[in-house]
Amino acid sequence: MAGTAPVYGIIFDLMGTLATFTGTREELHAAWQRGAAELYRHLRGTGVAIAADDFARALQTTFEADLTNNGGNPRELSVESVMTRVLAGFGYHLTPEENAAAQRAYFMPELDGWRILPGTLAAVEALNTEGFRLAVISNAPSHLFVEEAVAKIGLRPFFSPVMSSALAGARKPDPGLFLSVAAAWELDPATIVVIGDGLHADIEGAHAAGMRGILVHGAANPDNATYTGTAIPDATLAGITEAPALIEAWHAASGDDARPETGFIEDF
Repeated sequence: MAGTAPVYGIIFDLMGTLATFTGTREELHAAWQRGAAELYRHLRGTGVAIAADDFARALQTTFEADLTNNGGNPRELSVESVMTRVLAGFGYHLTPEENAAAQRAYFMPELDGWRILPGTLAAVEALNTEGFRLAVISNAPSHLFVEEAVAKIGLRPFFSPVMSSALAGARKPDPGLFLSVAAAWELDPATIVVIGDGLHADIEGAHAAGMRGILVHGAANPDNATYTGTAIPDATLAGITEAPALIEAWHAASGDDARPETGFIEDF
């Protein structure tokens, strides 16, 4: 059994662990293009008077500049920052409510392609019923996107907190993201387990924070080839449906007879 501490909380990764975009990479890029068009249509409807070509050119230029600065990963971008700077260049400044509505317009085509992975709901429900605290931490270009994605797949009521790199200003495997959840729960990091599909982001991040890490769906994550042999999970599962039994076994092996009794369904 991994470790001797009881288990009181579980932190999940989002994409590739709980849910996924069901299309191809080309279809995902097409969804982003549709999102840009929906964003422009939304802004025009709110009175933003920018020529379509000028807006598209400014958006593309700003995205490409940010991609160059962060190594070419579009998931590293802050959509809110890009949109704010583009609009400011034309003399427009959105309120927080207007900003959120604009982000929703941009993300909707991608979210339409998101689906919960098989067995996820049953596993999350089982862990919640047993009283474990549950949270999500996702590397993402927008915290609003993470909130909307978790809600779309029907899991938002089970998680508190929902954390993103966009909200925290840091990305997994930074241990600070994981430790912020431990602090919110007032739990010893040793009593928290991280479940994710990334050896680097999830397993290395968990270990750096003093938590245990379970790898699921690892074969589907192409980034894992770089870290095989250097990031060693405490357990590797074929699917998330196996997680409740393993975590129950770890908790029982600790000799702690008390149930966590902290699970809940959040009214959000």
